[in-house]
Amino acid sequence: MRIEKMIIKNYKLFRDVTIIMNEDVNIFVGDNDSGKTTILEALTMVLTGKVNSRSVFNMLNLDWFNAEVRNEFKQAIEEGDTPSLPTIEIEVYFGSLADNELAIKRFKGSNNSLHEDTEGVKLEIIFDDQYGEAYRQQLTDKKIRDIPIEYYKFVFRSFANPEHYPTITSKKVAYIDTTRKDYGSVLSRFVASSINEYLSEDDMTNLRHAYRANRHDFTENQAVKTLNEKLQASHSFGSKRISLNLKENEIDQWKNDMSISLNDIPLENSGFGTQNIFKSEIFLIQNNNVDILIIEEPENNLSYSNMSVLISKLSGSAGKQLFISTHSSFVANKLGLQHLHLVADKKTVSLNALSKETYDYFLKLPGYNTLRVLLSNQAVLVEGPADELIVQRAYIDHYGKQPIEDGIDVITVGGLAFQRYCELATLISKHITIVTDNDYDADTVKKGYEKYGNLVTLCVETNNNLNTLEPSLFAVNTNTFEEFRDIVYHGTDIKRRSAESIVQFMIKNKTEWSMRVFMSDRKINYPRYILEAIGKADADTSESPD
Repeated sequence: MRIEKMIIKNYKLFRDVTIIMNEDVNIFVGDNDSGKTTILEALTMVLTGKVNSRSVFNMLNLDWFNAEVRNEFKQAIEEGDTPSLPTIEIEVYFGSLADNELAIKRFKGSNNSLHEDTEGVKLEIIFDDQYGEAYRQQLTDKKIRDIPIEYYKFVFRSFANPEHYPTITSKKVAYIDTTRKDYGSVLSRFVASSINEYLSEDDMTNLRHAYRANRHDFTENQAVKTLNEKLQASHSFGSKRISLNLKENEIDQWKNDMSISLNDIPLENSGFGTQNIFKSEIFLIQNNNVDILIIEEPENNLSYSNMSVLISKLSGSAGKQLFISTHSSFVANKLGLQHLHLVADKKTVSLNALSKETYDYFLKLPGYNTLRVLLSNQAVLVEGPADELIVQRAYIDHYGKQPIEDGIDVITVGGLAFQRYCELATLISKHITIVTDNDYDADTVKKGYEKYGNLVTLCVETNNNLNTLEPSLFAVNTNTFEEFRDIVYHGTDIKRRSAESIVQFMIKNKTEWSMRVFMSDRKINYPRYILEAIGKADADTSESPD
């Protein structure tokens, strides 16, 4: 069973979105609250009838409805209208079915929003018509102020007919949520299967006897007898004696009392990361025969080495279609950037929607800068390490903190890559700021970015004679030349260094001088285009002279 695409309507962030799935691995990447978890929830819900391992029935709440749809309904009610009752719809379209998947093939039909004749299933959360009269009376009495979810029902349908299907599809799906500690059933199954596999019936009989003998020894312990003697001396219930004893249990209660230890340390006393990797591995073993594996943030609470182990195991899950949400550049890079779905602006887009040249460019990167741009609240792209240090120091001087503390990520990408990132920003409708040299022709540089409109803020030196950061920065510090020279140059011949030689030193030693500025306890002036990049273009400082 493979999922070809999924359509979500009116569920949480998504009013109407179609997600085309990769056949093998699907990695959903986006900022917090962008909708990654919502996508995995919807997928799990339509295939298994569960959310967070609980049946969806009786779990419906108003926040499940898209906020825009809900507000429109409430507004219409306030204005005295009788609006249509909103519905939530989730559809999954299957593809590449094996010959032995006869049960899934019976789901073929055109009962879907696209009217395609194909195999698939859908979940509808809709108004239950049996409550029509009650709803109309509530409207008449003006008691309806929000979506009346108490009158709603869940309807699971295949594309062929209204039959209830989750009992079939849920067997082919496994869900791992590493953000939760609820793995009791996973470990219980591991203990039970280990006992059944490695112990004979005679072994288990002996263990039952030993377990009951230990219980008997406990109740016959002198401390227990003393406890009951004192209890009976001070308490009574009519003519009956009171005593404390162990509960009578089933014959195989000893199995439930078994615990797992790693290096003689009980698993429950191990770190959460260790618990996560162990439970995840056991989960993968237990669900080896499923077709679809859904994983929420596999990097959660894992060290780099443990995350590497888990991702390697996920990568080796041959025959499974993986659906993963992550914030981790490592996870995305390890499983392949070609599998990315970028979740932003209440929609999803695939990285392979980029032009072939840009797509190939990002595939060759380690993956880290790509995700930094995607996951930052704001991204400021610069040409090199010196530009990065100066922009960061300018921000610190004006705001008293590093830009990353405000969710602003200053990223070195190299001047030739700016256009690639602009295409990426356009794909996900994400604003970026670019700080670049004018290369002696500021107007031409500006024209090259006009096609991106408001998505790209270009910060460039307007004086064409100041072609790079070094002369531009020096130009606004000429009035304090000696102090500026003391900061950027530490040679013994400092007193003989002229303005021109200092600029040449800076050009030839970019990282060295910029680090000195960054670490200095004294402030310098900054060119206007640097101040524009940090939102301080109107600050009281000298602009580079024309």
